[in-house]
Amino acid sequence: MSSIDSKNAHGEGSSNGRIYDTRIGDVIIWKQHEFHAWWNLFESQINHPLSRTFVNAFVDTLELNGLLNTKRGLFGQKKFDKELRFLSLKLGWGYVNLGQSSVTQSAHSLLSVALAQYALETLGQCRYKVRWVEPRPQTVELDLEISSNLPSPNPHDSPPWCSIDQDLQRLESSPALDIVNDYELRMDGERVVLIPIQAIERFLVSCKPYASPSSLNWFESNVEMVDSEQHLLETIIQSVASMFLQSDKPVYIIDESSWQSYIVHYLHERGWGSIDLTDYDGSTFELNASLKKGSHLPFTLGILCGMWERAHGRSYRISLNEKSDIFLVKIQSFLEYQTT
Repeated sequence: MSSIDSKNAHGEGSSNGRIYDTRIGDVIIWKQHEFHAWWNLFESQINHPLSRTFVNAFVDTLELNGLLNTKRGLFGQKKFDKELRFLSLKLGWGYVNLGQSSVTQSAHSLLSVALAQYALETLGQCRYKVRWVEPRPQTVELDLEISSNLPSPNPHDSPPWCSIDQDLQRLESSPALDIVNDYELRMDGERVVLIPIQAIERFLVSCKPYASPSSLNWFESNVEMVDSEQHLLETIIQSVASMFLQSDKPVYIIDESSWQSYIVHYLHERGWGSIDLTDYDGSTFELNASLKKGSHLPFTLGILCGMWERAHGRSYRISLNEKSDIFLVKIQSFLEYQTT
């Protein structure tokens, strides 16, 4: 077993809730079983098949970031294999066998397919239509068909909750992870994966046409965005909150001071963003907070809503307002809102 230490350039942790890699960009540390749970929740709420959309979004992001170089020169294959191994170790998605077009030690089939497809397309300098099967647990086999009609990817349009200058002044930070069996990442004894925030955002934006409004009035937004963007934001928040509530993570809130330790543990330490608590009423449980615009925002709000419901044992209602590049958040009891 080896390990990856957690420090950024100034010796600090991820106190802003962001874990940044100079090549991959911002990443979220996601427990393997919780990523499986979130995927099932999100796809069910969207009510549309999303596997290929997910794979395409992740392959496009890896290509746009140029994480692997094409094979060149006498030792080109050896250099390519080394780069692929380094990338596989960093992400924790599994081991790519280029010769057999397969992935073993797979953390999730869609992540494995995306990594293998990207590697094979970069190596062969061609594009593939891909189908895949899982003949055994943690094993994915790809069936490749060369395609000449697939265009090169372009950067995706940022959603309205992102800030145009969010990528400035970032310090590199690496999570404290153990590497087990070479291609499995573990944190506190549990298998985790690193999810590039650019890739997951690209996927989510591509889901916008399929998002539909909630039948319940649990979400209110005064932020300028089109209906499909608001419906997508609702779905992300709700699916992440549901993922949190399916876990056994404890949240015990006595007063306003109780919140900070949970924010650090559940958000900061795993790259899920950050939030500033501005007010908490211990009698009504109403919580007011602010957070900066950015790609993490839906995930941060989802975890926050999950924590609030876990702490108080009642359904949440969330209200959003925008002030410059800051989102103002209010979480209150959905039941009390309905009865007022």
